[in-house]
Amino acid sequence: MIRIAVIGVGQIARQQHLPALAASAAYHLAAAVSPVPVTMEVPVFASIEALIESHLDIDAVAICTPPSMRYDLAMQALEAGWHVLLEKPPTLTRSQAQALLAEARQRGLTLFAAWHSVHAAAVPNVAALLKENDPVRVEISWKENADKWHPGADWLWRPGALGVFDAGINALSILCAVSPEALVFEQASLDFFAQQQAPARARLALVGARTRCPISASFDWRHERENEIWEIIWTMPDGAQLLMSEGGARLSLGGKVMPLAESREYDGVYDSFAALITAQDCALDLRPLDIVTESLAYGTRHHQSDNFQ
Repeated sequence: MIRIAVIGVGQIARQQHLPALAASAAYHLAAAVSPVPVTMEVPVFASIEALIESHLDIDAVAICTPPSMRYDLAMQALEAGWHVLLEKPPTLTRSQAQALLAEARQRGLTLFAAWHSVHAAAVPNVAALLKENDPVRVEISWKENADKWHPGADWLWRPGALGVFDAGINALSILCAVSPEALVFEQASLDFFAQQQAPARARLALVGARTRCPISASFDWRHERENEIWEIIWTMPDGAQLLMSEGGARLSLGGKVMPLAESREYDGVYDSFAALITAQDCALDLRPLDIVTESLAYGTRHHQSDNFQ
C-alpha cells in the first residue's frame, strides 16, 4: 500500500480526497498537514517541515492547498523523496511546473497533475466520438457560486489567484483531454468586482489549430441561481449537438441520452496516481493552465461595481 499524507485539509480534501483514499485498497492514509487544528484518526502536523522532521514513513503526498502554496510544498516533498499529487491547477505558472517535473524525474519520483474532471464518466465517450467527427462549433458554460464551494476563502481573490478560472479550468481540462487537435487562444474578456485582484467572470474565444473550429466559453463564479451549470456542447457536422452536462456526469447526442457509469472522479484520480507510481512515471498536462495564463495576460479587463448582478 502507498503510505500517503494529505497536505491541506480544507473542504475539497474532506469532501473528495479523503473519501477516495478511504475507498481505495491502494492507499493507507498515514498523516495530514494542516496549519489549522483539525481532528483526524491519523497524526496531524502543523507544517510540512514538521512532517518531514517526524521521520514518519511516507511514500507520497496529495497537496490540496490553495494554488499559490503548491510549488514550495511540492518541491519540499520531492526533496524528501515523496511522490506528489497536485490538486488542480498544479501550479500558478508553467515555469514552476517544469521545475517540479525536472526535480521529480531526476529523483525517479512521480509528479501528477490531478485534473479530476477528466475522470468524469462522459469523457471517454466524448473523446471517442471526436476522433471520428470534427465539430463545427464548441460552446462551454461553467457557472457556479464560489461562496458555496469555497466558503470564506478570501484567497480566491488575492493577487496571484485564478478567480473564476479555479472552476473554469475544469472545463478547459476536459476540452484539452478530448480534443484531437491543439487549441489556440484568441481573446478573453474578464470581469473584476470591487477591489478583488482575480476575475469573477470570463468569456473566452479559442479555435482549433487544424480545423479552425470556433470555441467559446462563458465562466461565472458569482452565479447565485440554484441551477448551477457545467456543460459543454459540441455541434457536429450534421447539426446534431453532443451535450455533456453536470460536469461530465451526463451525455446526450441529438437529444438522446447516452448510458454512462456513475462519475467517480477522485477515485479515477487516485487510481491514475497509483498506476503512475507503479510505472515510475509522471503526468503533468499544462495545456489548461496555459489557456488560463494567456487569458489573464491578454484578456480585456473590465472593473465592475460591488453589484454582482
